[in-house]
Amino acid sequence: MPLLRTLPFFLTLALAVPTFAGDADDIAALLNKGHADDALQAADRALAKTPRDARLRLLRGNALASLGRTADAIQVFNALTVDYPSQPEPYNNLASLYAQQGQLDKARAALELALQTNKAYATAHANLTDVYARLAAQAYEKALQRDIVERQSGQSAPPAANTAPTRLALIQDMTGHSAVVLAPPATVATAPVVKPPVVVASAKPAESKPVTPVTVPPVAASKPAVAPAQPTVVATVAKPVATPTPATPVAKPATPPVAVVTEKPHDSDRDAEDQINKALKGWADAWSAKHVGNYLAFYGHSFKPSGMSRSAWEEQRKERIEAARKIEVHLSNIRVKLEGDRATVHFVQRYRSDKLDSSTGKTMIMEKAGGHWLISEERVG
Repeated sequence: MPLLRTLPFFLTLALAVPTFAGDADDIAALLNKGHADDALQAADRALAKTPRDARLRLLRGNALASLGRTADAIQVFNALTVDYPSQPEPYNNLASLYAQQGQLDKARAALELALQTNKAYATAHANLTDVYARLAAQAYEKALQRDIVERQSGQSAPPAANTAPTRLALIQDMTGHSAVVLAPPATVATAPVVKPPVVVASAKPAESKPVTPVTVPPVAASKPAVAPAQPTVVATVAKPVATPTPATPVAKPATPPVAVVTEKPHDSDRDAEDQINKALKGWADAWSAKHVGNYLAFYGHSFKPSGMSRSAWEEQRKERIEAARKIEVHLSNIRVKLEGDRATVHFVQRYRSDKLDSSTGKTMIMEKAGGHWLISEERVG
């Protein structure tokens, strides 16, 4: 039962040292040709130089799985989920091995974890659909066997239908890529829930209350009751009626203050959003221009990279940026949620270089420090 929908994956999780990127490509080529033993030896040699390289570790796990060393491969992928918990590929490959062993419940749990890291990960959506289908088929087969045994009492149960272990192909690359090339099943297409826009226009209904001129009809009704010879009295009565009208705004004080209070934060929020957008543009422009110093300056002191020290991460970023002949970074669909001097920013990042072309969703936590908005946390998805 074929399960995996393969997609063209892009490498977004940093390779340890760009100089050894060719090693990973060579190992992947060996695996594709079926030379798992050679691929494992090459992966061990490369990891001796860069032991934390995520892609090399993933490929090593694939080589172990191809050689039938399933327990060792599971250990490799489990370690990757600990070091890189925001990446879905190790969970997907764990699901592949569990499915091959017939442990569909474990495969399902691993795929659900993959989707927690990236809800738009189409491969996991497709694989999870197939795992559910296989679980349903197993339940049906068991129910059918019980029914037959009950009808043919005294006879042994008939042989089960073909229940060959489910096989999911192993992903060869680490990625945070959220763009879907092949559409997942129809049920996945309905998964995204469009959040309703925040209704700020709730203050407008208060504008309908000014129809308090209803107080005028009683005055008009009192006019006929007064003798026509007293028009001046009516005029004087009309003025006292004008004085209650200021009293009617007494019912309004609740709304004007609200309108005033909401306008000021709105203006300040807009200023903060403009500053955040400018900071993000400066960050992307510095990256595109390969100005490493300016690029790193957009990360605050509180920023802590995953799985390595700050100094090692900065050195890695410097090497990767300088290794590329050209870089283009464009941001779109920027959404900002402000909480005082802290903001959560979601956007789509399009990255192009001579080695990679990818589009991925990103989330950043930015904090205001010294009048500047700096990155305190960065994650894919």
